[in-house]
Amino acid sequence: MSSSLPSRDGSSQGSAPERYGRGAVSSDELLPPVEPPSAAFLMQLFVVPAVIVAAVVLVWFVIESLARRGEQDPDQIVAALRSNNQARFQQAKDLADMLRLPQRYPQIKTNRELAQKIAEYVNELVAAGSTAEADVTMRYFLVTALGEFHVPDGLPALIGAALNDPERDVRRRAINALAVLAGSMAERGQPLASEKLTAALLELAEDRDPLIRSEAAFTIGVVAAAPGADPRLAAALETLADDAYTDARFNAAVGLVRIGSPRAADALAEMLDPDSIRASLAGEKPLNASVTAEAVEANKTNKRNTILNTALDGIKQLLERPELPPESAATLRQALRRFLEAAPEMNQPAPVPRELIEKAGRALQRAGKEDA
Repeated sequence: MSSSLPSRDGSSQGSAPERYGRGAVSSDELLPPVEPPSAAFLMQLFVVPAVIVAAVVLVWFVIESLARRGEQDPDQIVAALRSNNQARFQQAKDLADMLRLPQRYPQIKTNRELAQKIAEYVNELVAAGSTAEADVTMRYFLVTALGEFHVPDGLPALIGAALNDPERDVRRRAINALAVLAGSMAERGQPLASEKLTAALLELAEDRDPLIRSEAAFTIGVVAAAPGADPRLAAALETLADDAYTDARFNAAVGLVRIGSPRAADALAEMLDPDSIRASLAGEKPLNASVTAEAVEANKTNKRNTILNTALDGIKQLLERPELPPESAATLRQALRRFLEAAPEMNQPAPVPRELIEKAGRALQRAGKEDA
């Protein structure tokens, strides 16, 4: 097959010259001469696009910064929360998301103005005491949000909700939010030393509702562990360790570990007792008709495993303390042995995970083999 390109010596092959009406050309004429690029060409090829990209990034950054500033504006946020349409729940969700993303919204958790405005709104809602589902849900969301701040401005509103809200679930959530707030403030070297907080927790520790006492026991343990805490809180924990309600005793046990109480070993030992665990799980019931039996069993399994894991973590903390009395170490060894013997038969609502059994075995090894 003949080539359609001219030959190097200029002689024609085929009919190409005649077809295009011109003579043969050399191969040197097929491509333009190669020349080094000029400075202007390089400027157009590299520098100008880079400037354009940088400008676009800068514009995006400015827009993003303005958007974030608007998203975090206290007046805008609270105005949306106060609206009488579904947008307020979207704003509540957005607020929760911002509080969970401190890397993206670094100023939100320390925004005192926002915390104050939300606290004012919570006070109004609690005082109104509406039992409408939407209003109860909003109070639940907002007390949760106040606990996520790293400033104490929401403390009075949380105390008010914990003591006075007409809905048990909102009260429980407010008490839990107090624990979250107290923990984060203590981590920042600003423990919540408040007479009103202490008085409220002592009152909640004696509430007639066992679920309220249980939440209070957990929060008291967090507040009591902070430097300079009121010693009455430690005394309240010891009382709650003998509460008639199993979960209140369990939460008190965790608090006793935090403050290094001599009562901690006995309280933790109960958390490994199969009968006590069954009593705790008996309180798990479906909240409404839509909750399936399978979901309830799953909740029981998760709760049982959480109790065991929490107890084993507490035992590890106690065993690491050089001042642990020999009799306390003996109590822990006995509790661990009984649990390890009973664990293979603890099949309801599901078998105990192998990793928890192994964790208990390691704890027993650390506790020593001989009873005191």
